[in-house]
Amino acid sequence: MADGLAVMWDDAKKTFEQMTGKKKPKESKGIFNAFGSYTGLSGALEKFDKAEDAANKTNTEKSSDLKAGNKLVDEMETQLGNYKKASASYTSVLGKEIGKEINERTEADVKTAYERALKYLNKVLASVQATGESRVAATRQRFNTAEKDLTAKEKMLLNWQNNVKAALARAAAAAGKVKASPTVATYNSIFPKAARDVTMQLVLAKDLDGFLMDPKVILQSMGPWGRQDGQEPATLPDDATQQDVVKNLVGFVKELKKAQQLVATKNAYSL
Repeated sequence: MADGLAVMWDDAKKTFEQMTGKKKPKESKGIFNAFGSYTGLSGALEKFDKAEDAANKTNTEKSSDLKAGNKLVDEMETQLGNYKKASASYTSVLGKEIGKEINERTEADVKTAYERALKYLNKVLASVQATGESRVAATRQRFNTAEKDLTAKEKMLLNWQNNVKAALARAAAAAGKVKASPTVATYNSIFPKAARDVTMQLVLAKDLDGFLMDPKVILQSMGPWGRQDGQEPATLPDDATQQDVVKNLVGFVKELKKAQQLVATKNAYSL
């Protein structure tokens, strides 16, 4: 699948290697070995994608179709569970590598490019999991007799919590990519998509209740990063400086934190 979870992870590995260059044996041993298929990460994601692809091609008219579809969603859940276990182990590997980098800093508050790249991988792991959970829920809706005939918008509203968490996790990973490689090319590779994934969920949030703040306010303030007219801050000119990249990224992260808080506090005081 072109947009499969395995592709997300594979792209992150390639990006990591491009960011860090040819890794020294001392640095790369744990990380490189964890890229191997035997860890279960890539294998579980490939099986998840295969089940999702088959489910999307399954009809929903007959009861036998629904039964077959739900069986495929069960397989998606099983493989996502396998990924979570492998991800937890790999997160431990990353944590140890990050700890080494922190201990070896020449200045306490100055992070190395390698450390930032490691943290980027951590964010990708989380975004893959959140996206998987969102896709499981959405695919399950196709074979749920009570939900399969709802409109697309009605389905998205029912699955909003999963979808928005996935969008926020992907946006956080995208921001982590720019932090690790603060170039114009990297910045322009993530926007406006990173912002539009989130703003689409904020548009839907206007039809939901239980928020402690108005989603429309965050939608408006984050909007500039999702514009598609080729203008700043969604797209930076080729002659923009690293300082421009950092300044605009900091602005986006500020808005992203507002959206994360919006989601975290939804229904916080409901009875």
